[in-house]
Amino acid sequence: MLFITSKYLKPGMILAKDIFLYNNSNFNTLLLTRGQVLNNTFIDRMIYHEIDGAYIESDAFEDIKPDSCIDEVLKSKSLRRIKDVYNEFKVSSGKINTSEIRQLSSVVSDLVNELFYKEDLTYNIMDFKNFDSNTYQHCLNVAILSISTGISMGLTEHMLHELGMAGLLHDIGKMTVPLEILNKPGKLTEEEFALMKSHPTNAVNQLRNIVSFSVLSGIQSHHEKLDGTGYPHGLSGKNIHLYAKILAVCDVYDALTSDRSYRISAFPSEVVEYVMGCVDTHFDYDILTNFLKVIVAYPIGTFVRLSDKNIAVVVKNNPENIMRPVIRIINEDGTVGDDIDLLYDKSYMDITITDMAYDYDGNGLAGVLKSTIGMKIKTS
Repeated sequence: MLFITSKYLKPGMILAKDIFLYNNSNFNTLLLTRGQVLNNTFIDRMIYHEIDGAYIESDAFEDIKPDSCIDEVLKSKSLRRIKDVYNEFKVSSGKINTSEIRQLSSVVSDLVNELFYKEDLTYNIMDFKNFDSNTYQHCLNVAILSISTGISMGLTEHMLHELGMAGLLHDIGKMTVPLEILNKPGKLTEEEFALMKSHPTNAVNQLRNIVSFSVLSGIQSHHEKLDGTGYPHGLSGKNIHLYAKILAVCDVYDALTSDRSYRISAFPSEVVEYVMGCVDTHFDYDILTNFLKVIVAYPIGTFVRLSDKNIAVVVKNNPENIMRPVIRIINEDGTVGDDIDLLYDKSYMDITITDMAYDYDGNGLAGVLKSTIGMKIKTS
């Protein structure tokens, strides 16, 4: 299957995966089903809901089958629980119902169990591209990334559970920050930024005696940086709790790969390069190394442009080096060429991926897209 952005979807293409719509009012609306033949109405519906794109059937790429991080039922359940807790925190001026926290803890247990036994922990960002860019989805994403990073680090299940709780609750203090500040498109004033920086402390003050000290420490310090330039206390190095160090990189990665009112999202590869550039100043080296094992710079099924001007499709990622995946070349006549492992194929050591190829206008891409139109629906 291939990931095609909504702008380039055409009538006659066949959906390879269900499309769910996630928003504030309904966290699990099945918009279109796998096997559905697209028409203009369906494509317009996707564009209306600001869905970035869809996985499409393709004979030449039928072996590409992206796995989901967690199943849709658990995803929906998690989002509802997060919304319940966050809304209660907001309407009650920071008060927390312990029964809601217990239910959230149950969700974390489900997340840990599902992720702990997965053979492939790779976080497919395309699973989360149909989400509204709001706090609930962000907190779920950060929890998933944090738990996965913790598994890669060999943390115990108890620690993974605490880490997941910190991930789900790390931004709950923002419920006390005015929306006009949270969604301000321009630069914050000093007074506005001071309010924004208060959100970790606001959360900890209300969650004290409800969650563990370690969970509180993760929430309190997830904006601290190794070099001491973070907030709220300017902690540095070993003074920052392990959970906070993990949350810090997961929080930044998800924030930068998501649309915000004040900027559009960056490509995963761009964010990977950014966080790698911040190692040992903002982020811990060992934690970042394990984090990079559970994310991808170039999601499978997406088009990439190479330094030799060729276009290819990502077939498989190499956890040892996420910047050099296995790719499948697209020839200029629209036919499909060989698979190349950019990490291990010595004849391609000087070839790099320069960009995501989302314009689909040349180098055989038109032929590839045309081949996906009018395919027969597979019955098995």
